[in-house]
Amino acid sequence: MHATTRWIAAALVAGIATATAAHADSRALDPASLWLGGYYTNADLSIRASTDAGDVDTGRVDLASGHETLARARLDLVFWESQGLTFDYYALGRTSSHVLDQPFSYDGTAYDLHSTLSGKFDLAAGSAAWRWWFGSEDDVFGLGLGAAYYEAKLRVTGTATLNDESAEVTKRWNEDAVAPLVTLGYKHAFSENRRVYLDASGVRKNGGALSGHIYDARVGVEWFPWQAVGIGAEYGVSRIHLKRNGDAYDAAMDIDLDGPSLFARFRF
Repeated sequence: MHATTRWIAAALVAGIATATAAHADSRALDPASLWLGGYYTNADLSIRASTDAGDVDTGRVDLASGHETLARARLDLVFWESQGLTFDYYALGRTSSHVLDQPFSYDGTAYDLHSTLSGKFDLAAGSAAWRWWFGSEDDVFGLGLGAAYYEAKLRVTGTATLNDESAEVTKRWNEDAVAPLVTLGYKHAFSENRRVYLDASGVRKNGGALSGHIYDARVGVEWFPWQAVGIGAEYGVSRIHLKRNGDAYDAAMDIDLDGPSLFARFRF
């Protein structure tokens, strides 16, 4: 196991142990809480290309649309009864092929009309935020500050005419970035085993090779038929806009996600 991975794992184990030792004062909060599940989302993904100066629009292509299930994991830790850490992670991968029915040019290559354009896009996003919780035994409001790491990969393959001859051309890039994160939350406990919650977060980064914003909002319920094991269900909406700043051409990705999630819930 890589040394960094071992260090992160050890830090999380130590955090869970510390949080468990310091029991949360509110029924709406758990000392340590793990979420493992899937996000069944309707994902729309499009890419726009333009010159680096922004004065020439070289086209827009809808790379993918439709439902898919994304793996999602979340870890909540509460310290000193009213503060804590939240970790969140999910990944999106889409592959599509379709026939170009409008002009599209990217990174100096003009892809032929009526040819098949294949696109592959991968996005991985993880975040960590320190949260402060305010409220009573059954109702708490949270404010969090932290950072998000996201990595985006794009590959576009299609037929283009080069030197009066048709050839298959592939353009690709892989960029990552770290951006500041703000979170808001509300939780209400009907009992020790039934809760509802609202969560919202925003990530925004200007400048650099990969810039843009990620906005996320969700509403959900939790039910624990057993003391330490339960079920979480939520509906979430995410709006993602990423811009890759190249030497001569820019690429902008717009990703809209919305749909339900189902989690296995474990609390300690």
